Amino acid sequence: MTETVETNKTGSAPFKKASVLSFSNNTRRQWIDRFASRVVTFGGMIIIFSILAILLVIMLEALPLFKSPEITLTYKKTGVVQERPMALGIDEYQQIAYVIDASGIHFYSLPAWTPIAVPALKGMGSATVTGVSYSSKRFAVLGLSDGRTLPVKIIFESTYKNEVRAVFPRVEEQKILPAVDSKQGVSVLAFAQLEKGYAIASARDDGIVTVTRVKVKRSMMGGVRQKITSSKWPLPVEGKLTALALDESGKRLLAGTSSGQILQINLEGEVSKNSVSVVGATESHEVGVTFLQFLNGGYTLVVGDTGGSVRSYQLNRKNLAGSLKSIYAFSPHEGSMTAISHSLRDKGFFTAGKEGSIRYHYATTGETQFSLEGDGDAHFRVLALSPKNDGLLGVDSKGDVYHWTLDNPHPAVSLRGLFGKIWYEGYSQPEYTWQSTGGSDEFEPKYSLIPLIYGTAKGTFYAMLFALPLALLSAFYASQFMHPRLREITKPTVELMATLPTVALGFVGALIIAPLLVEYFVGFVLFPVVSAIAALLGWGMERKWSLSRKLGLKPGMEMVFLIPLVLGAAGGSIVFGTLIETYWMAGDFKAWALEVFQIQYDQRNTLVVGIAMGFAVVPLIFTIAEDSLSNVPPHLKAGSLALGATPWQTAVKVILPVALPGIFSAVMIGFGRAIGETMIVLMATGNTPIMDMSLFNGFRAMSANIAVELPEAPEGGTLYRILFLMAFLLFVFTFVANTIAELVRLKLRKKFKAL
Repeated sequence: MTETVETNKTGSAPFKKASVLSFSNNTRRQWIDRFASRVVTFGGMIIIFSILAILLVIMLEALPLFKSPEITLTYKKTGVVQERPMALGIDEYQQIAYVIDASGIHFYSLPAWTPIAVPALKGMGSATVTGVSYSSKRFAVLGLSDGRTLPVKIIFESTYKNEVRAVFPRVEEQKILPAVDSKQGVSVLAFAQLEKGYAIASARDDGIVTVTRVKVKRSMMGGVRQKITSSKWPLPVEGKLTALALDESGKRLLAGTSSGQILQINLEGEVSKNSVSVVGATESHEVGVTFLQFLNGGYTLVVGDTGGSVRSYQLNRKNLAGSLKSIYAFSPHEGSMTAISHSLRDKGFFTAGKEGSIRYHYATTGETQFSLEGDGDAHFRVLALSPKNDGLLGVDSKGDVYHWTLDNPHPAVSLRGLFGKIWYEGYSQPEYTWQSTGGSDEFEPKYSLIPLIYGTAKGTFYAMLFALPLALLSAFYASQFMHPRLREITKPTVELMATLPTVALGFVGALIIAPLLVEYFVGFVLFPVVSAIAALLGWGMERKWSLSRKLGLKPGMEMVFLIPLVLGAAGGSIVFGTLIETYWMAGDFKAWALEVFQIQYDQRNTLVVGIAMGFAVVPLIFTIAEDSLSNVPPHLKAGSLALGATPWQTAVKVILPVALPGIFSAVMIGFGRAIGETMIVLMATGNTPIMDMSLFNGFRAMSANIAVELPEAPEGGTLYRILFLMAFLLFVFTFVANTIAELVRLKLRKKFKAL
C-alpha cells in the first residue's frame, strides 16, 4: 500500500504562503502599534498643551494686578502762574484747568495753558480771596478779605461736533454768606455737601469758629428757597487754628492747630465746652497741623503736619463724642506738608512736601505706593488729581505748571491687601475680610483672599473627614472580604455615583439634606454610635448562631445581613434623638445650642457641604483604592496564607502595605477634587466669607466665589483680575497636592518594592 502526498507544483508553496501571511500580519501589527503610539502621544501632548495654555491665560489676566504704577511727565509750563494759587482743579477729560487765587477763579485750556474768558464773580465786589475750601463735587467756598464767604459751583459742559469733544467751563455763584468779622479775612474754611444743602465752617484768629448751614428747598414749580442758620463755637486753642474739616453729615467739625492739637466739635448739641474735645495731636507741640482732609466717603481723615508726617484716622460715627482712631502712618516728607489732593473714586491721595517731593498713598492698605522727587529749589503749593485718576496737575512755588499722566488701575491690590490684616473703615481692629461690592460709590472694597482660602480649606477638610473613612473602609472590605458576585454589583454601583452631576448633589444637599438635618440633628449625631452597637450585636449573633449560614449566605455576603441592622439603627437614632431633643433641649436643638453654647446654627452650613461633597468624593477614592488593593500580586496573598496567617492578618500586614501607594494617590486625587468643587459649595452653604471652624456656620470657597462674582465683574477691572488670581491659586493648590501625592507614591512603591 502506497501513501500519496499532494503537493503543488513548487512543492514548498504552503510553507511560503504561511511565512508571507505571518510577515504580513506582523507588519500590519507593527504599523497599528506605531499609529496607536503616535495617537496616544499626540493626545497626551495636546492635553498638556491645553492645560499649559489655560494656565497661561489665567496668569496673563492676573499679572496686571502687580504691575507697578506708571506716572509720566507729559508737559511742563514755566512761570505761567503769576499769583500764589490757593486751589487747583481739572475736568475729567483733562482739557480745562482752573486756578483759584486772590483775584478769583481763572480757567485755562490744556495743554497750551491758554486763558479762557469767564465772567468775573459778582459777589466778590472789591474783596479778594483769602482762603478756599474745595469739595470733591466741584463745589468751592471762597473766603473773602471782608469776612464774607462765597459758595460757588464749578461746572464743565461737554459738546460734540463732528465727533470732536469741546468742554466749556462756567461758574454758578450761590448766595453769599454774611461776614464772620468784617475786619478780618477768612483764610481757614471747611465745607460739607449735605443731603439738602450744605454747611460751611470758618475760623477767626481768636479761635472762634462760625458754622453756617444752608438748607435748600425746591418747590413743585421749580423755585428754590434757602434757609440760613449760624452758630459760633469758641475753641480752647493753643496757638492758631490752621485747618478745618467737616464730616459729610455736617454733625462734626475737626480743627487743627499750630500747636499740634486736633479738636472735635459736636455740632448737634448746644454751644458749650462739653461739645468740644481734644481727640488727637501731632508728635510734638512744636509740629503744627497743616491739612485736615476727609477722603472719598467721608470716613477716613488724613492729617498732615509741619514735620512732614502723614497719618490717617477714622471717625467713630456711632458716637459723636468719641475720639479718633489712629490707623496708619504713611511715608513722611522731609519737610512740611504743603498740598494734598484725594481721589474721587477710591481711597488714594497725593501729598506734597516742602522739600519738593510728591507721594501717592492708599488709605485702605496704609502704603505709600510711589513718589516723585523734586529739584530741591521749589515745592508744590497745589495739586489736582483728575476725576478719572488718570492725570495729575501741580503748580509749584515758582509758578511752573506740571502735568503727569497716571496708569494705576489697581491701587487697592498689594500683597498686604490680599493676604494681610487690614483696618477697614468702620472696623474696630484689623481683619481679614472679603467684600468686593457695596451699595455706594464711596464703598471701600475689601479684597482679602484669606477668608476664601480658609473657606476652601474648611470645606475640603470636612468633606474628606466624611469621605475618607467611608471610602477607604468600603474599598478594603470590597477588595478583601466581599463575595465576588456581590462585588460585581457593588463596585459598578459606586462607580456610577461618580457620574452624578455635582449640581444635582448640591440641589439634594440644599433642599433635602439641610432641612432633614435641622429636624433630626440629634438623631444624626447618635447614628454612628447606634449603628456601631447594632453592628456589634449582629457580629455577636453571627458568632453564636451562624445566621449567615442558616440564611444560605455564602462567605463574603454578610453585608446583606448587615443592611437591615444599619437601617434599623437609623430609625432608632431618629427616635432616640427626638426624645432627647424633646425632654432635654425643650424641643428645639437650635435654640438650646444658642442658649447653652452660644452657637448659631445656620440651615445651610459646613456639615451639609461635608456630607454632600463627601458623596461626590467617595466614588473616586473608593474606585482607585479598591483597584490598588485588588491588584496586589496574588502570590503575596497566597504565600501569607500558606505560612499560616489568617485572612485578616494577610489583608492588614501584607496587602495593605503593598497597596499603600495607590491608596495614597486615591486620597490625594479626592483631595484635589474637593478643593475645586464649585456647585455643591455654592448651593449647599450660606456662601458667606467668614472665618470660623464651626460645623454650623457657612463659608465661601474660592471656586464658588469665582462662579458667583465673575459674571458681574467688569472685564479688566480689579475684581475681574483678582478672580483670575483665585483660579491660579486653585491651580497651584491642586498641582502641589498632586505632586506631593506622586512623590509619596513613588517613595512608598520603592519602599515596599511593589510592581
